[in-house]
Amino acid sequence: MLENISAIGIAGGLAVIVAVIAAIAERRRNNRKDIEKVGFMPWPFIMLMALLFAAIAIGLALKGY
Repeated sequence: MLENISAIGIAGGLAVIVAVIAAIAERRRNNRKDIEKVGFMPWPFIMLMALLFAAIAIGLALKGY
């Protein structure tokens, strides 16, 4: 049981790291010097989904599932 809780908590922590990386990437894309160099990654969507997964995973880990 404890292994599952810690695995879910670790997955939530990794999702937070992915969300932070996506936020940094979006900030870099917004502040680029060459406006013609557009990106193709949907960083806001990736950040939103990672934060949603992190909230659910950490919530489940704290609840004990």
